[in-house]
Amino acid sequence: MTLEQKVKNQTDNLKNDVKLTDRQYQESYDIFLKYTKDEKDIQNRGKSRKATNRAIKSSEKEKTKEFKLLLDENQFKEYKKIVKAQEERNQIAEDAIVAKEKAAKAELKSKKANEKAEKANEKAEKAREKSDKAVKKANDVKRYY
Repeated sequence: MTLEQKVKNQTDNLKNDVKLTDRQYQESYDIFLKYTKDEKDIQNRGKSRKATNRAIKSSEKEKTKEFKLLLDENQFKEYKKIVKAQEERNQIAEDAIVAKEKAAKAELKSKKANEKAEKANEKAEKAREKSDKAVKKANDVKRYY
């Protein structure tokens, strides 16, 4: 989906949800386009996810200010409900990403610990073998005396 298609879908959804006029539709399209491009630029900066999320939230606040000026009171209330639902979905998705990363780190740590334990077991086995040889050699020496 192109950026313009995404923006058109957002604008169409908003039109259906808050009953935009034709003028509001075009201005909404322009606002969505501006901030969708802004978000894309923010994401392409290569900053940490935390810094990226902060910048996107700041951009979202600015977008909300523009919609507050564009929409009437009832439309804006509905818009705020939509934004809140999106934020909740985004937070759930972010929490899922963080949880997956933590699980992957824990799995890697566990794997490394298992490898370390395996090496320790191999060393212990070699030490037992060496000890058994030494005991056998000592017993063999006792037999000669």
